[in-house]
Amino acid sequence: MVNLSLVHIDALSVEACARKTPGGDLFVVCTCGGTKEPAVENQVYLFRSKDGGMTFSAKQRITEGDGVAHYATSVVVRQGKIHVFVSEHNGKFIDWRNYIYTSSDDGNSWSRRALAVLPQFAFVRDACVLSDGSLMLPYHYYPVTEEQNRALKKRGGLIAEAPVPHIELGVLTADDALEHFERRAAFLQSREKIANRHNYTWSWSENTIAEAEPGHLVMLFRICFTGKLWRSDSFDFGKTWSEPRATDIPNPSNKPQLLKTERGELVLVNTPSAFSEGWHLNRRFPLEVWVSGDALNSFRKKIRVSDFPGGYSYADGFIDEDGRLKLAFEFNRHDIYFADIALEDD
Repeated sequence: MVNLSLVHIDALSVEACARKTPGGDLFVVCTCGGTKEPAVENQVYLFRSKDGGMTFSAKQRITEGDGVAHYATSVVVRQGKIHVFVSEHNGKFIDWRNYIYTSSDDGNSWSRRALAVLPQFAFVRDACVLSDGSLMLPYHYYPVTEEQNRALKKRGGLIAEAPVPHIELGVLTADDALEHFERRAAFLQSREKIANRHNYTWSWSENTIAEAEPGHLVMLFRICFTGKLWRSDSFDFGKTWSEPRATDIPNPSNKPQLLKTERGELVLVNTPSAFSEGWHLNRRFPLEVWVSGDALNSFRKKIRVSDFPGGYSYADGFIDEDGRLKLAFEFNRHDIYFADIALEDD
């Protein structure tokens, strides 16, 4: 069973993420403001639910500073605190820097600090708690030079106009307080791999990880316009990774998410369409949840969340104590929805 509720409608609402506060409230974090993205009007807001996700509050702004664009890319709730990873830039991903906004009072007030381990040109994605209790976060980093950054800033260009030689995908290990991080590069996507038949030399490569067995980590990520998800495996708790390979899981250049249930199965949130003909966000449908008991080699269950034609993008959530998946997602870049999904038959 899937229960859907509307969180927010705006001219722009993107990058939604559902979590639960230390005090027990469901909340959704997303980026709103302005009429397009990227733009300096983009800011990060929180929406709170006191009734289990049936209704949500008006938006509460998290980020600070006008004239600077803000993107929320991951949310971690740990040891009584909420941590929101935010990328800040000039509205075109120029002068792109990374910060962590932290709340110690259930999301009512926030402090800001730099993410020194990945200072610029990178996104941090969904955190994963491993069997040994450690915390790991995937990232993707774009080695834009300061010279490229200055030149694009001078002429008002977008960061995607910078032809990077490769994209670095990897993981960050973190302590419980998310104060100390270690960066582990997993592999580099070469420029030749990301330069496809559309002649793009830039590819957004959002990655997600989950632990299939103790020490065995699975990473899935997108390579734009290939029509499928790609995969790498680690068998030593993320120290080394296999050569990336294409899977047979369809994906229309959209961010996936991996989660793990209490019974040890992996859950994939994805829009399984093989569309690969350029930037057509309205081809990101249907939105589905697949359950696997054998490290994504097969799927015993596929749940249709919504199949209304349009763009279901950047779905992100968590598996609650009741075993249900609590998920937030954007639809057509302006509607934010919350889904309460039963992974097993009621």
